[in-house]
Amino acid sequence: MMEEDPITRLAGERGRILAQLGVRPEDTRWIEREAQTVASLVEPSRRRGAFSRLVHRLARKAARTAR
Repeated sequence: MMEEDPITRLAGERGRILAQLGVRPEDTRWIEREAQTVASLVEPSRRRGAFSRLVHRLARKAARTAR
């Protein structure tokens, strides 16, 4: 069994925290900020690479669906 990627796990945990705070899918500003925060941990450069975009999408999805 493979361990989950740490960034993916972090995105899920952050998403659960947002849900506990009462963030709903309609709160796009909070969700986007969280996704940007997690994605910035992967690639601090000015331009996003493919992996960073993937993490960004995963973070946004986790933030939207965590409840």
